[in-house]
Formats: sequence, structure tokens, C-alpha cells
Amino acid sequence: YYLYSMQFYFRWSFFIGFLFAHMLVWSQEIITYDRSDFDLKGPVKSCFVFTKYGQEQYLFNRSGQLVQAATVFGENDSETTYYKYEKEKLVERRVENYVNGALDKTTSMANFYSYDSLPQLKIKEKIIGYDRTFVAQFNYRYDSIGQLTRVVRTNTQGRFITLISHEWDSLRTQKSTAYWQDSVPLKQVDSIFFKAGGTLTQLNIKEFDNGIPSSMEQRMFNKKGLEMELHNYIYTEKDSLYVPKKASSVRTKYNSNNHPIEQIFERGVVRQTKKNLYQLDGSPFKNWIKKVSTPDNTYTTRKIVYFEE
Repeated sequence: YYLYSMQFYFRWSFFIGFLFAHMLVWSQEIITYDRSDFDLKGPVKSCFVFTKYGQEQYLFNRSGQLVQAATVFGENDSETTYYKYEKEKLVERRVENYVNGALDKTTSMANFYSYDSLPQLKIKEKIIGYDRTFVAQFNYRYDSIGQLTRVVRTNTQGRFITLISHEWDSLRTQKSTAYWQDSVPLKQVDSIFFKAGGTLTQLNIKEFDNGIPSSMEQRMFNKKGLEMELHNYIYTEKDSLYVPKKASSVRTKYNSNNHPIEQIFERGVVRQTKKNLYQLDGSPFKNWIKKVSTPDNTYTTRKIVYFEE
């Protein structure tokens, strides 16, 4: 089960599920996506991904921003997210779910964003269900250098305030970001950079449950910004202390086109190696249009259309 889950994590479908989940849980910042989030280079207009579980469709504007993401499970079942921008700012996002050919209003939602830049940036996000129910409202506040410092979430259960602090070391190569709610820690994100103003080399994300450390995710990157290692830990209590214990890990190797060619999955004594072979589209951007994964011999194909110059 674990190996299947880890492989599923690396499929394209994880993205659509994340988009919808983002609607349902408390948010920490406005998230948008571009071509690079889908391993696409150059002026890509659209990318259709064909897998054994269905078809995924991604559309972009000329600036590279994602404007539509859809998963088509069958002729009558699909989930589509639409993005609307004004002056490159996200102003609207909609998720529409169709089941048996009919729009499911209970799970379809719309997010609306408004911006105020004086004296510092403030963003309001309002989420409304297609059945006209109020889901939630988020108010984001930023400091003078654009760091998120406060999130106020309002829903039918009440009003919740999350405070975010940011601390740098003297060399500005390490940054610690802490999230608090009612003086209780929620999350801590530690970022380590190759040098001041340089690329990220390590990211540690620690989650808390009722103020107690529960899990940690550690990501390691190379100088190109590619993720080389992913380690997941769970915290166990020992002698009144909470100690992280490794639960799983993934190590990734890339080819000269920055495509992952080998992934090693580990959990305890269980270990599996997955290798990928690619066929490129022949364009100067060297995007892949077919990926074959072993040892399960699954394949994924992509149809890519570029904007005309």
C-alpha cells in the first residue's frame, strides 16, 4: 500500500486534489501556478496529459500563468479549476465538479480576491459555494517587505487568527517562519539557502498538533532548485521529549533536461526503485511527450501546444 501511495503522489493527479483541498482547510497565503509547476518550458499554451485513470488538461496564458486545470475521469465526470487574473493578480478562482453529467453544487466553489496596498498589502479572499452557501473568508496582511504576517479566517464556526513571524540569521542564509494561533504553535518552516539571496538548499516543515510536534517534512534541493531528497518524519515521545523518527524517504536523480529519471522510495526495510524514460517533442524547449516508468511499465503521454510567436 505504501509503495502504491508514494507512486501515486508523483502522478499529475495530486495537483487537482490539492487545489480542491485548499478550499476546505485554513489557508496561509495566496497560491498561484505557472508552467514550471508542470515540468513545462517555453511558451506552452496547453498541455493534455493522458493516463490510465483519465485525462488532465492544463491551459496557460501568454505570461505562463495557469488559467484552467481539469481532470476528466470519464465522459460525464470531471473536475475543473478556473483562474482569472487582472494585471497578473489572481482575482477569481472557481472549482466546478461534474458528476454523471450534472454540476455538483455542493462541492463546487468560487473564490474571490480583492487587494489593498495602503499602507501595506492586504488581501481579502471570500469563498462561496455554488449552492450559495458561505464557506469562509480570509484576510491576509503583509509587512513592508511583502512577508505574510497575519491571517484571519472567518467561517460558520467563528473567527480564527493566525500570526506569522519571520526571523533571519546574521548571514541571511537561514530563515525561520513560525505560525501561531491563540499562542499555540501550528507550523514552523525553516529555510536554508546556499548563500544570501541565493537559491534554496533545504526546507524543513514541522507540523504541530495541539501545540505538540507531530510530523516533519524535509526537502533537499540542488543549485538548480530541483528537489533531490524528500524525508518524512513522525514525532514520538521519549523521556518527556518529542523525538523525530524517519517514516519514509524519496531520492530523485535527474537527466540533463532536468527530468527525474530515477526515484528511490524507502520506508523502513521496504525499498523500491522507479526509473523513467522520456520521449521529447522535438522543440527547442525539450518538453517530454511520453514517459515510461519501470518496473511497473506504466506510461504517460502529453500533447503540448505552444503559443505562436
